[in-house]
Amino acid sequence: MKKNISIKSILTICCLAVLALGSCKKYDNPAGFFEEYEKEGETPIVRKVLIISMDGGVGEEVKKVMPTTIKTLLGHSKYSFSALTEPNTSDASSWATIATGVGSPTHKITDDTFMPGVGEDLHGELPFYPSMFYRILEVKPSSNTAVFSRWSAMNNLLFPEATDAFYGTTDKDVKDKAVTFLKDKNAHLVVVNFQDVLNAGKSSGFLAANKDYSDAITRVDGYIGEVLAALNARENKAFEDWLIILTSSHGGIGNTYGGESFAERNVFSIYYHPDFKPNELNADLINSVRFHGFDGSENGPAKGVRARNLTAAAGEEVYNVGQTGELTVEAKIKINKNAAGNYSYIYPPFLSKVASRSGSTPGWSFFRAGNNINFWLGDGSRGMEISGGPVSLDDKWAHITGVFGLENGIPTAKFYVNGMEAAKKSDENVNLKNVTTSSPLTFGFQGAVFSGGFIDMQMADVHIWNKALTAAEILENSKRVGVPTNHPKLENLVGNWPMDDGTNIFKNKVSGRPDIPIQGDYKYSVTGNNLPYVDENAILLQNKDIARQVYYWLHMTAPDTWKLEGQMFLNRFEVEFLK
Repeated sequence: MKKNISIKSILTICCLAVLALGSCKKYDNPAGFFEEYEKEGETPIVRKVLIISMDGGVGEEVKKVMPTTIKTLLGHSKYSFSALTEPNTSDASSWATIATGVGSPTHKITDDTFMPGVGEDLHGELPFYPSMFYRILEVKPSSNTAVFSRWSAMNNLLFPEATDAFYGTTDKDVKDKAVTFLKDKNAHLVVVNFQDVLNAGKSSGFLAANKDYSDAITRVDGYIGEVLAALNARENKAFEDWLIILTSSHGGIGNTYGGESFAERNVFSIYYHPDFKPNELNADLINSVRFHGFDGSENGPAKGVRARNLTAAAGEEVYNVGQTGELTVEAKIKINKNAAGNYSYIYPPFLSKVASRSGSTPGWSFFRAGNNINFWLGDGSRGMEISGGPVSLDDKWAHITGVFGLENGIPTAKFYVNGMEAAKKSDENVNLKNVTTSSPLTFGFQGAVFSGGFIDMQMADVHIWNKALTAAEILENSKRVGVPTNHPKLENLVGNWPMDDGTNIFKNKVSGRPDIPIQGDYKYSVTGNNLPYVDENAILLQNKDIARQVYYWLHMTAPDTWKLEGQMFLNRFEVEFLK
């Protein structure tokens, strides 16, 4: 089916839809332009992209099957079977992430209408993040694009700008239409969508051990092989430079999906080019709970999430500085964007043992101060506060450490970021023995907070030691997740919460020490470990990366105004394919 849709008509349709809900979006001017390059004389080489999705293919389960076509492609691919899609794993939301290059919390698309949710502000401006097809048409209106799917909403609502859209009644029909098209038709971007694996997962379960599911993977892999054979047989293939992207929209757990468990978010991601050297790009993952909000109730919030015992549990007294006169507290944190789209908060505590983080109230706390992290303690008559400077911006994890103790006989507080000392303060008038409170240890918000700027963040791997660790020990701790059994201060470890339990209780790995229950409607999420010690080639591939790689391959400039959230990674390997 041929479509002739102008940019003007698209904008008109979009504005009419948005006006019905109270506002109209202004769109950025087109940016970038295709630039072809020449090879072997004067013949131009045209860059093109083919995206094939095996919807419902759980990455780790596809790897267990390892079907023929996929196995063959890996020899010239950058790939991962531990890649992730966004936390909302519904069909529409997952495909909107692929199409737009932004995550589900940003595009706010949740259903087959492919319209973003209004949210709490009924009169606010709806977000609009155009698809790859829209952007290509915007930059170069004369270009051709094509989509092949048995999902009519994809053709008509997600990709209405596609030059050609083909509806298939079965995956075989989709394959046949794609093969016919690739024989002699031209397009800069082609998307082929298969759904047999998704349907098998819904009926028999998303596991390779289920024959229906593994058979569907093998069958669709065969279809992929036929599509690639048609592409390679193109008459002008020698003058085309194709990037092949294989992925799945989302995974599944049991025989369902839509949630944010690892199995539901786990996809495979394969970027193939004949000049690529093989690289399996896997990253460390951190499983954590999102801490956010507060509704004023200390005894179990209806809104927001934190973790604490209602009263200090037996054993929590060891988390007072006054017990030994020394204490080290460390955690891995990742600050999430606030409603304004930045990482600044005024001034919420998020890891504390204090009744109220103000003045000289006995206790200690970490809190957000704009883009900074501050570390504070009070002894009942005097307070001491230090700042670590900007910490955890741009979706980055940080390892923070606060230390109390004596230095040259003077009470001293030190604050470390990613193992490096960021701030230090001594005060001979502070009495560390009086830094004692019966208030519960708290992960997340407290009732007493300045300016109502409640935190939104991830936290994991919290450790508390009843000893002031050395700078060398702090640096080593910042370079790993967990505590090794041969740690030199293991006997001083009084609290160790990995916080990846998956339940409503954070279990303390130190025997006999208190667990910490979660309050509120908690959810665990999986993110890549991007702490500084991680190998730069340990890349977490995500479906929101796809759009950015497409623009890069097609020589399209993606300006900041497009607000893409996916990372660029193919340019790290240019030495392999740029001639």
